[in-house]
Amino acid sequence: MTVAWSTAQVHPRDRVAYWVDHMCGACHVDCEPRRDAALFGDCAVAGLAGTLQIGKGASTAQTLSRSPRQIARDNADFFHVCVMSYGRSLFSQDGREAVLEPGDFVLSDRTRPYQFIFDGEFSQTVVMIPRQMLIPRVGSAERFTAIGIDGSKGLGGLLSPMLQNLGGQLRNIPADTQARIAENVIDLVATAVLSESEGLPISSGMTYVRVKFWIETHLAQDLSGERIASECGVSVRHLNRLFARDGVSLMQYVWARRLARCQRELTDPMMCHRSISEIAIASGFKELSHFSRAYRARYGRTARDDRATQISAKSAGPNTGS
Repeated sequence: MTVAWSTAQVHPRDRVAYWVDHMCGACHVDCEPRRDAALFGDCAVAGLAGTLQIGKGASTAQTLSRSPRQIARDNADFFHVCVMSYGRSLFSQDGREAVLEPGDFVLSDRTRPYQFIFDGEFSQTVVMIPRQMLIPRVGSAERFTAIGIDGSKGLGGLLSPMLQNLGGQLRNIPADTQARIAENVIDLVATAVLSESEGLPISSGMTYVRVKFWIETHLAQDLSGERIASECGVSVRHLNRLFARDGVSLMQYVWARRLARCQRELTDPMMCHRSISEIAIASGFKELSHFSRAYRARYGRTARDDRATQISAKSAGPNTGS
């Protein structure tokens, strides 16, 4: 479902009141439009896979603030990835400021005060991510808010146009594909904010989160304790201590994640064109006999059993009743 607000059909003298009462009221932000310019505003919010929300908006110069009063009125626990499509803005939160040019983006936390200042006409895309979906990928979020990410190069240059175009393509994306896209979007956002923070001192807890995320994005490769430690800038001994807190060794965790990826893809209708061996090899298994034994030991059934169940369910199709 899409929710929209627009001043297009509102009399000019009533537009400020409409924008402040309807859009800003619904979004739980304080709004101060600049009085020396005629205000216009358009905003729409749509959902993706029942998890993410995507908003697109355009308006004139104004200041948007998430005050303690507004936070108390709104219990939605989201992070926002705010992408500038047009215009220029200054974002501040947690004692940091970021100047955003077209294409740049920044992470904001809706549970703490922040402020956006737009100095002229602007348009913006906002991807709203539930806290419980982002925190496992990045750990404590206070480190990453109000750090501007350049949308013209590197990972930011790849991610920015995708986020800006995502809302316009929702109607063309099948429902059973949207959940996978949502997960991929969150992975890319997490990678972007983690990459931007490289070089900053981090706690053991954050090291643990970053190592897990690095492993998750490199499962198909030949991994060893030495390589993981080297790539993540820590010692093997330190890594083993971190994983021992959860009762597993580093490599036990790697193999468990490889099995989880295989199980997810074997039961995904979108992956039915891939053979069991292709999925196993792409997840980092070199020997199919090893994969088969490990899969049965972990899930109490064979990979073929899970693939057959998925194929049977797809063949049966939806139950539409009589």
